[in-house]
This record gives sequence, C-alpha cells and structure tokens, in this order.
Amino acid sequence: MKLALILLAAGDSRRFNGNKLLHEFYGKPMYRYMIEEVDKLPEALFDRKLVVTQYQEIMDFLKDRGYEIVVNRESSLGISHSIHLALKALENEETDFCFAVCDQPYLKAATIKDLVKGWRDSGKGIGCLCNMGELGNPAIFSGPYREELLALEGDVGGKRVIRKHIEDLYLHEVLDGLELVDIDVRKNSES
Repeated sequence: MKLALILLAAGDSRRFNGNKLLHEFYGKPMYRYMIEEVDKLPEALFDRKLVVTQYQEIMDFLKDRGYEIVVNRESSLGISHSIHLALKALENEETDFCFAVCDQPYLKAATIKDLVKGWRDSGKGIGCLCNMGELGNPAIFSGPYREELLALEGDVGGKRVIRKHIEDLYLHEVLDGLELVDIDVRKNSES
C-alpha cells in the first residue's frame, strides 16, 4: 500500500503570539526543521508528499521541492479542516496517511523512518510516536480510517481516532522526549 506524507502547516498559532511556523527559531523559520529532516529520508519512503498551509512563504519554499501544495484559506475551522483538505486531495488514491506537524523542531529523520518501518512490520492500522505513555506526532493511519478522519470537526485531530482504536495502534517509543515537543509558546532565547 502507498503511504502519503501530509505536513500540517496551516495553524493560526494563537498561543504563540505570532506566526510560529515562520518564526525564526535558532536561526531559521521553524517549519524548515521538519522539511530538512524529511529531505534526509529515503525518497521511496513516501509515495506522495503534501503540505497543507495558508502561508505563501511556505508554499513558495516547497512548490519546487516535491510537495503538492494544499491551500487552507479557512484555518480558523481548526486542524480537522486541514485533515479534510489533505484527504480530499488524495481522494482518488488508495493510500495510507502519515500526518506530521511543522512545529516539532527536534524531531529527527531516523525517528520518522523507524516509525514507518515499525508500523509496517506491526500489521496495525494506526501508528504513532510516544514517550513514556504520551502520544505524539507523526501519526500514521491506514486507508480504512479515512472516513473517521473525515468525520473530525473543529480543532480536533487524529488523536481522537487513535484513542478510539487503541487495540489497532502501534506505538513507537522515542527515547528522547524532546523530539515530541511542539513549540506553542514563544521564548526570548530562540532568535
């Protein structure tokens, strides 16, 4: 089965007090950390790569880098809207879905690769990273979960689906919990 990578990069960063994805985080825009790690992965790992965003800078940066751009003009509808837009872009394709967020600057390519391999080997329908019981991103959903993902509403993401199907979940333990940290609050020492 094919696997599509879907980068979610459309959030409004309400808690951050500014656009966190474009914010300079230790010398570069935060979203680029995820892009640089994905660039290190074997090309065959993902059959398609999409980014869902509302930001022109991200669109411009990724349009010639092998990503399909999915524009989210209604980010106020929450993360579920970004998920819906991505699934709509993939509606004619039999594929599984790997959702990742672009505000995890410490996540490493090797961890993403190990998650995909472990999930495939497990035979489970869902997979995600975790650290000491805490679920994290990226998260992978097999094709049969498409309808449940499409049923999400508001600012609710895939964790709702994951929690309903714990019996079908492969958990990939991350030894360094820092990899799962998503940046939601601005700190003065970052620039």
